[in-house]
Parts: sequence; structure tokens; C-alpha cells
Amino acid sequence: MLPAWLSFVIIICIVMILSKYELSLTLSLGAVGFAILAGADILQSLINVVTNPTILVLMIIVTLISILGGIMEESGLMREMIQKMRVSRKASLMTIPALFGLLPVPGGALMSAPIVEQIDSEEDSSKKVSINVWYRHMLILIYPLSSSLILASILTGINLYIIVIGLLPCLIIMWLVGYLTLIKDVSPFSEQGERDLKRALHNMLPIIIAPIIDFIGRTIFNLRVPEIFLLVALVFSIGLALRFGSMKFSRIKSISKRMKIWRFPLIIFSMFIFLEVFILSGAPEEIASLNLSVFLLILIGFFLGFATGRIQLPILILIRIYLEQNAVFTMPLLDFIFIYVSIFLGYLITPIHPCVAYSTDYFETDFKKVVKILGKPIFISFIILIGFYWLFFLLI
Repeated sequence: MLPAWLSFVIIICIVMILSKYELSLTLSLGAVGFAILAGADILQSLINVVTNPTILVLMIIVTLISILGGIMEESGLMREMIQKMRVSRKASLMTIPALFGLLPVPGGALMSAPIVEQIDSEEDSSKKVSINVWYRHMLILIYPLSSSLILASILTGINLYIIVIGLLPCLIIMWLVGYLTLIKDVSPFSEQGERDLKRALHNMLPIIIAPIIDFIGRTIFNLRVPEIFLLVALVFSIGLALRFGSMKFSRIKSISKRMKIWRFPLIIFSMFIFLEVFILSGAPEEIASLNLSVFLLILIGFFLGFATGRIQLPILILIRIYLEQNAVFTMPLLDFIFIYVSIFLGYLITPIHPCVAYSTDYFETDFKKVVKILGKPIFISFIILIGFYWLFFLLI
């Protein structure tokens, strides 16, 4: 039996190497391997997960979110919403990928890529990849239905909507950085056609009504599992999307099959199995004894985001280490924001990130050329993040 920290390092290296494959299977095998090496009780870890109502509700939530995304895509509601907005070329290049980013569908970057190409066909291919990837992930940074934010809220003990408010300044800064480095020199061509903002808002309702219902529910009532409000809200949103899209309920079966929705709850399940093994192994206590500073966690977060091409897995690891190291149950919002945004930036530029890979392939360029352009907003945003960290560190 190896020391828990060494077992963790070995397993996390293997997980990073295999992270481009199915994450749920990789993490499940990693959890079993971790348990064997560290002598942790895998059966107890399994029991802890299947008896936790929060985790079970979360598994259902991510399934419903993926179904909602599939309905919005297949019904054409999202495409029509974008068409009815009719904004300038610059605004279109920023908003269209961002709106498509709200749909948690596999290969989603390929949905916005053709529209980016249509808006500005003369632009450099690597720049179009960078625009598509960068702005596709802007709104998802603060979207309450993002599985990463929901997971983070559960792990940190911070209210989901407090996290959203806390991340809003980061969104504004990153949006502006993207504009200055990617959009500013684009010719301000105005889109022709009829604008119908009322119709655009109508089609947007299914993806904004769920967070509103969830927020109201959490504010008024104090339930042991507050995620139940989001579950109920998503059922309502799905019904609304089916009605607006003139789709029958039976279509959900074909949508679920096409999107392979079972992948989403399995990822959540495997992540929490891994987390339970991590906790029972004693690794958090051993790593916490190293007394890692928030600054080091920020740097590690960027590395893990880049190395795994994921957000959830680094969150899972770093938040647990932070809580154990500081002997707290709730993570301070500011520390969470610094670590989360660092992970997010690393995730945006890795070649194993599906959106980066799909967009690079679609626009027929190569990753090295993309990095030279996409690296600019990533690098500038990261420097700003580090700058703010040291500013707050000195003031506090």
C-alpha cells in the first residue's frame, strides 16, 4: 500500500493522460485504482454516493439540461432566435457563439462555427477558430445551468447565484479583452433583414426561465437539497421548449439517443466516486499539510485545466484540498473566483478541449496557428487575474 498522496499523484497523472477518452470511464477506473493503491474502501465510497440525495438530484439535473439543449437545437428555436436578433457583424461574432455555448450539446462548437464562417468568410481561419472558442464560453462562465457552476456551488457551499454575481466582473473583463484582441479590427458590416426582438426573447425563454424559477425557489424556501428547485424548473423549461418548438413529448427519446444523455449523469457519478475515494484515502489531509497558497492553487488550476481539458475535475480536486487545508466547510467567494477562472482559462486553450479540436478541424487550420491568436486573450486575462490577486492580497 502506497502513501495516499503518492497514490493520488500516480492516478491523477494517468487520468490526465487518458482524459481525452470517456471521462466517466476514466474516472471510475481511476477511483478503483486509487482505492487499491491507497487502501481506501471503494465499497464505502459507492455507498456514500448512492445515498447522497444531492448527488442523485444533480445527476438528474445534468440529464435534463442536456435534453433541453437538444430540444433547443433540433427544434430550431436557437437558430431562429439568433436570426431575429439581426445585429452588426462585430456583435454577431461575439453573441452568436456565446448563445450557442448555452446549449450543453456534444460538439457544440460545430453548431456556431458555420455561422461564424457565414458572418465573416474573409477572416483568417485561425482567428475564426479563436473567436468561436473564446466567445462560445463567455456566457457559460456565469450561466446558472452550467454543470460546472452547479457542481462548484455544492462543493464550496457558496450559493449558486452568489457565484454568478461574483463571476460577472470576470465576464465583463474577458469579453472586453476578447474584443480588443479578436474583434476590434473586424469591418463593421451591418446585417440586413427584419429584426424581431420580441420573437428572439420568446425563443430564449426556455433557457432563461429555469434559472429564474430556481432563484425564486431558493430565495423563498430553505430546503435541505435546494437543487430540487432547479430540477422542477428544468422540467417546466423542457415542456416550454417542446411547446414553442411544436415538438411532441415522444421526440425526447430520439433526442436522448442522439445526444447520448447517459454520459452526463455518469460523469457526475464517477466524479463523486473519485472524490469519495480521495477523501477516504487521507490524501486531502496529507496534501493540505503542504500548506499550498491560493497563488499556487491558481497556477495548479490553470495547469490542470490545460492538462485535462476539463473544468469539473480540477474543481473537484482543488476545492477539496482548499477546504481541508483551511479547515473550513465553505470556501471564500474571492478565493474560489481566482481558482475557478484560472482553471477556465487553462481549459479554453488546451488541444484536448473538444471545442478547440472541432473548430480547428472545421476551419482547416492547425493548433499552433490557433494558439498564437487565442493565446493573446488567454494570456492577457491570466495576467489580469494574477494582478488582481496580488492587489487583493496586498490590500487584505
